[in-house]
Amino acid sequence: MRRNVAHLSQAERDAFVAAVRKADLLSYADGVSYWDKQDQIHQGTHNHNGPSFIPWHRELCNRFERLLQQVDPGVALHYWDWTQDPRAADDGNGGTVDLTTDNFFGTAGGLLQGVLAALHNGDQVQGSRDDTGNPADPPPAIKRFCDPGAPGVDSDAMILASGDALPQAQQWPAFRTALESSHNTAHGFFGPGSNIFDPHKSFEDPFVFLLHSNVDRLFAMWQTQPGREWRLDQAQVYGSETNSSGPRGILHNLQPWDGTVEFGSPIPPWTSGSTDIEIKNCRHPSVVTPPCYDSLPVSVTQIAPTAGLPLRFLDVAEGEQTARALRLRIRGCRQVTCQAAVKGDPAFTVLQSSVVTPDPQAYESHDVFVWVLFQPGLAGSSASGTLEVNVTETGDAFSIPIEANVIAKPTVASSMVLDRSGSMDAPSGVAGLKRIEVLRNSAPLFVHLLGDDDAVGVIQFDTDAAEAMPVEVAGGTIGGAGRTGALAAIAAHVTNPNGLTSIGDGLELAAAQLGKVSGFSSQATVVFTDGFETAAKFVADVAPLITSRVFAVGLGTAEQLNPVALGELVNSSGGYLLLTGQAGADDQIRLQKYYAQIIAGMTNSAIIVDPDGFVPIGGTAVEPYPLTEADSRSDVIVLTPYARALKVALEAPDRTRIDDTNGAELAATSHHQVLRLALPAPVMPGPVGGEWKAHLSIDPDELKRIISELEERGNREEINRIRTHGLPYTLAVQARSAIRMDVVVRQSSRLPGGDAQIRVSLAEAGIPLAHTVSVHAEISGPAAKPYVLPLPEVADGEFGEKLPTPVAGLYRVHLRAAGTSLRGEPFTREELRTIPVWNRVDDRIIVGDGHA
Repeated sequence: MRRNVAHLSQAERDAFVAAVRKADLLSYADGVSYWDKQDQIHQGTHNHNGPSFIPWHRELCNRFERLLQQVDPGVALHYWDWTQDPRAADDGNGGTVDLTTDNFFGTAGGLLQGVLAALHNGDQVQGSRDDTGNPADPPPAIKRFCDPGAPGVDSDAMILASGDALPQAQQWPAFRTALESSHNTAHGFFGPGSNIFDPHKSFEDPFVFLLHSNVDRLFAMWQTQPGREWRLDQAQVYGSETNSSGPRGILHNLQPWDGTVEFGSPIPPWTSGSTDIEIKNCRHPSVVTPPCYDSLPVSVTQIAPTAGLPLRFLDVAEGEQTARALRLRIRGCRQVTCQAAVKGDPAFTVLQSSVVTPDPQAYESHDVFVWVLFQPGLAGSSASGTLEVNVTETGDAFSIPIEANVIAKPTVASSMVLDRSGSMDAPSGVAGLKRIEVLRNSAPLFVHLLGDDDAVGVIQFDTDAAEAMPVEVAGGTIGGAGRTGALAAIAAHVTNPNGLTSIGDGLELAAAQLGKVSGFSSQATVVFTDGFETAAKFVADVAPLITSRVFAVGLGTAEQLNPVALGELVNSSGGYLLLTGQAGADDQIRLQKYYAQIIAGMTNSAIIVDPDGFVPIGGTAVEPYPLTEADSRSDVIVLTPYARALKVALEAPDRTRIDDTNGAELAATSHHQVLRLALPAPVMPGPVGGEWKAHLSIDPDELKRIISELEERGNREEINRIRTHGLPYTLAVQARSAIRMDVVVRQSSRLPGGDAQIRVSLAEAGIPLAHTVSVHAEISGPAAKPYVLPLPEVADGEFGEKLPTPVAGLYRVHLRAAGTSLRGEPFTREELRTIPVWNRVDDRIIVGDGHA
């Protein structure tokens, strides 16, 4: 902040003068000191009496201030209020101060003495720059012969209002003429024979920067007059002179920093070929933006909601905490504090009772968000209150009504579209299992993870499509009608050995199926296929009919599936496509993870952790995971081909033990277990937030049966692995939470040599989680070894980076986020994405012949 130099404390004055002295001891490469360079610049340019006079001197002051701050980051280029006598200036505390003492800026009458005397040659011409012609040498003398009293300048108010009555285009010419006139008077105040009096020697005296900082202060005050924001716009501030050219014109590049001068040779370091050269004119934002002065106003404007309107929480889902914000725009050079409180219904609270703006580095605007949290009650209820906000520094006060209503929890109706073409009888990569069997083992997890009020239907497709089950409400975890029907349809799903692959037929029938249902918050279609399209209808044929979000799972590689049309459909609908890649032993687990992630995305749940491990025989595997007070439900999912032999129990942060006997609901198949827990659980007295633990142990009787079955099949290798390591598992934890992680991946090209832009956003109840989260991606690609790609925060709660895709194949991206919630509680989030790249013409839809 540039301040009235007379208002500085003694310590601040000493630091300011010390910085000027040190600037004379540090030099550029040509041997000219930082201080002496200022006179060299002024000698080579002499920008006066024209449109660019004031902005050119702003650039000079800004650059000199940065040099001083290299010496002492705490100093600023303070100003002299030229309406006051520098020998008796108002000190801001009811007294006066002499700026011309030997321990400050020196004399008002005669040769400069004291702490700044080293800036001249002691009134000797010999050895001075006037003698040697070397700008690195000091001037012969620095002298002042100030007039008595204060300079006869116009008042600040007269200068600032000099053009206000004129049309907008004429205000700048009138203002800058009035300001330059008072500037000339101030120079003359130092008297004939003084350096400042002579325009060719004025920048040999450091007091000239106090004078020109005041010129710039008045320019800044003129720009920041309330109601005249156009003066901060580079296209409007200079009015009729905006496009003036020539050496004094607004569009003329600023010398000498552009590598040219008006008089003499270019000035180092801004010479030909130098990287220090900067080409800009007076319309550049760095010139138009005012520096911070202590006399500039601070304004507070309500941006949203529009003044007079309430802060509305419309149709908030039951149990889902939501946030809305009062948005204030603070413009000025000072930090301000907004004190906030809510009156009325206790369902409303403020996130922070005190919000402080960032420390501005120039006269700039910052938007302040005062967040109000709403904890909704039962569906059909409503609430009201008032947000009171007071801005301490300005006295501004805002009183905003708050309105809210609550609706039932959101529900989703989904259609599972499952491939039964002939190729589904091919080996899967999982030992002894066909692709159709892997599908039947994986898809039930999707059904078990549905909410009780969600709905599901099943479509089968090969050459044609058929409805295996209409859309029905899932119902309870155990015995729900829709859940039971969908599981039965999946179990009965078999191949048509002669069937081709018509994904379009399946999508069309799913759209018709979903079109018959209503009363759900959203709809989603989930496609599973193992090959590219070989029969009409094709995806492109039916894409206009699809109104739901579409998610797709592909068993195979990009070359095998050619997912161009399907990929475009899912991306445009708000879904995504996941591929397994080359067939392998992990395909079944991978498909289960994909289905679990898709249902999480459909139901606004979040993936918290996803570790792998072994449950030792006779022991217990313990997997910790964090939950927060923002979480309203958790699903602990255990994936393993030996699910029937595992026992799962949960441990809350208060050490309460929870399983399917005292509050959790269990859904299980031979390939997975899901332990669902509504939060907060009645059985636990303590808080939800904190470290939870999943305890996995082995049922010895079931283990014996598994070993016996493996012996019958002669699988000694698997028996030895189990006896050595235990039973393998993958554990995934999902939470219905106010903390959301959204992921978008966009490829520049599907051909090798392109890249994929990864964008991740994290928010709690709609509030961006800024500066409290770190995000990285674990990348496994077709060529390089797995590696970690950090995602920097590019905006509040937004993280992004480009992933190069140099060779063909499948790139697996495992995104992990870790941070703290709005309440300071630790949390984690994870998601998977796959990026297909292949050596075919980009974006070409390949149609094959024969079986898929």
